[in-house]
Amino acid sequence: MPTGKDRSRRPSGFTLIEVLIVVAIMGIVSAMVIPQMLAAGTLGVQAAARVIIADVLFAQNDAIAQQQNRRVVFEPDNERYSLTDTAGGVLSVKWKNNSASNYVVDFTTDTRFQGVVIVSADFAGTPTLEFDVLGAPLNGGTVEIEYQGRRYRVTVASFTGRVTVQEL
Repeated sequence: MPTGKDRSRRPSGFTLIEVLIVVAIMGIVSAMVIPQMLAAGTLGVQAAARVIIADVLFAQNDAIAQQQNRRVVFEPDNERYSLTDTAGGVLSVKWKNNSASNYVVDFTTDTRFQGVVIVSADFAGTPTLEFDVLGAPLNGGTVEIEYQGRRYRVTVASFTGRVTVQEL
């Protein structure tokens, strides 16, 4: 049995050099893998889907809060949509910017969504989603957006107004 003096005095663990080499290798590998995983525009089309979801939920909540129907009017040919009242007037909110009728999202002019297109919007045969004063949609339906072959579908359930998204 070895005594205390016979044991090696080298402490267990990794040296600083070993740790730095592992970190450098991980950095090189991640620099090669991450760009391939996230092709250009993928984040933009995902952000566009999230913005559509947020705006649909805003219209739903605003209909409840204001006790007035609210619409999300999609214009696939113009790559934009707007939030309106039932008379067609575009909503204006203070937190968005200071101009009147400011609740229009235009994918052609918004630099966050360059190249994203609205493929289709169908809510019982129309491109308009309308919420009643209880926040229920008059008709459910879908909106599809795309960027360089990456397509997402935002679905609004008919009765509940539940909003989901899936990659196609």
